Amino acid sequence: MFQVMTKSATQTQELAAELARILPMGSVIVLEGNLGSGKTTFTQGLGKALGVQRAIKSPTYTIVKEYSIPQGDFIHIDAYRLEEGGADSIDLPSYLRHDAIVMIEWAVYVADYLPSDYLIVRFTPGVTSDERVIEFDAVGNSSSRLLTDFAQKWSACHGS
Repeated sequence: MFQVMTKSATQTQELAAELARILPMGSVIVLEGNLGSGKTTFTQGLGKALGVQRAIKSPTYTIVKEYSIPQGDFIHIDAYRLEEGGADSIDLPSYLRHDAIVMIEWAVYVADYLPSDYLIVRFTPGVTSDERVIEFDAVGNSSSRLLTDFAQKWSACHGS
């Protein structure tokens, strides 16, 4: 596990951009946190750093948004509306490709379809309205190695 506190939306996006620099294609990232906790802000920072040219908004009503990036696709899934069921209707496995990076909000509603290897990013509000405690964890060997690498690079650059 690795934890960072950000003090603004800009810092949250910068943290995501740092992760994007070492994120290999085929990665899956699960975002956890309450509504308004910073998940979409983080996604925007990561997507922009990957090369997404369009505005990134939470796909709450469409559930899945695909964006072209130079290396392939950035896929943003918001499973919140699948709370009452229907997870099988989005065919999650079809998005889990070697030429895509997949970001999943509210993954609890598609948990049965998650791969065996993914990164978890948890968002918790801090003391002020702009602060976020962002905790990284990993499931699987590849994501564990990625998280170790990211934590070391972050700590070396930011002294935390």
